[in-house]
Amino acid sequence: MRRRDEEKERRILASTLALVAQQGLAGLSMEAVARTAGVAIGTVYIYFESKEALLNALYLETKRAFSREVFGHASATEPVRPAFERVCIAYMKYVAAHRAEVLLMQQFRNSPFVLEGTLAASEDATAPLLALLERGKAEGLLKDVPTPLMIAFLQATLAELTAYVGSEPSRHHRERYAQIARLAWDALKA
Repeated sequence: MRRRDEEKERRILASTLALVAQQGLAGLSMEAVARTAGVAIGTVYIYFESKEALLNALYLETKRAFSREVFGHASATEPVRPAFERVCIAYMKYVAAHRAEVLLMQQFRNSPFVLEGTLAASEDATAPLLALLERGKAEGLLKDVPTPLMIAFLQATLAELTAYVGSEPSRHHRERYAQIARLAWDALKA
């Protein structure tokens, strides 16, 4: 049995991400992935048995990296509001800097390529946000509405406003992100 080459696997995943950003999930082919990664088609199948397996692996890797970057900014011991605002700002910065990853996560979640267990495995990635919002509700700081509704509200609002901020001069981004984080807090506070 051949040993896996981590560099090849990384190139395959990176090529897949780039192709999804260019043409979407439906148009993705294993042949295009191999060509873009600079490997033989058989090599792709050594690492990933199918297009679905490749996309699921890429989704999980992307979701976990997203979680580390966005939710790594809040401690479970600090007050809810500063943690909430810091997470909102980190989320907007992530969306601005990782368009391909955001597109992948949006498209994949509702695609027919999701294998059983992938979404459940990715739930760990949002656990820090769930805990923060639940703590905010328990402390009477946030509205008593379903947490998934809060998350959907935050994702849609912050993603849309990130695009707005992107149209402004970069010297305003830091201040604007802070303003938007405060607006998000005001929208959800009890």
